[in-house]
Amino acid sequence: MSIIEALKWRHSLKHFSPKKVDSSIIHNLIEATRLSASSYGLQPYKLLIVDDPTLLNQLSEQAFGQAQVKECSHLLILANKTHITNDLVDDYFEHHHQQTQTTEGSLAGYAEHIKTAIGSKTEEEKQTWAEQQAYIALGSLLAEAAMLSVDTCPMTGFDTAAFNHTLGLTDKDLNACVICAVGYREENMAAQNKVRLPVNEFATFL
Repeated sequence: MSIIEALKWRHSLKHFSPKKVDSSIIHNLIEATRLSASSYGLQPYKLLIVDDPTLLNQLSEQAFGQAQVKECSHLLILANKTHITNDLVDDYFEHHHQQTQTTEGSLAGYAEHIKTAIGSKTEEEKQTWAEQQAYIALGSLLAEAAMLSVDTCPMTGFDTAAFNHTLGLTDKDLNACVICAVGYREENMAAQNKVRLPVNEFATFL
């Protein structure tokens, strides 16, 4: 199945079947999210995975009772970092040197450039930037799930403060910014046509 065919197939599921998603598939979704594009490669977010039924029920209540959260096989939560400092850049370049065998300090000029660019942002702008990066990663997650014929429902309709408290995110300098329910549709569920803007209304060549 091509990516276009997969995206035509997927839609945001409102109800999930009891079927569980295999752990190997969940790891594929994690890997797709990890490998997603990210500004400067910094990935100012974490991916959290919940599959405990009791916790899913609790989180469903904090998502205004939406059934997807308690019915899904796994709930994937993208949480942006709330304190964006030079440590984020230093950590990235430490991994960079380890994974590319480049000489430590050889990219010091580029590292300083990134620190200056991010440091020029206000705290609010840093948070917006971090959340935007998490949404880019969400796109990779949704695409990989569709390619694997796994259903998803990305959601922003939840009590962020309640999620942060329940999951202990505030103490970890994290903020739940978007969640994605993952699972399978009922086998007898009728196929639904994808409703989107026509291409000539959506895209414009300049």
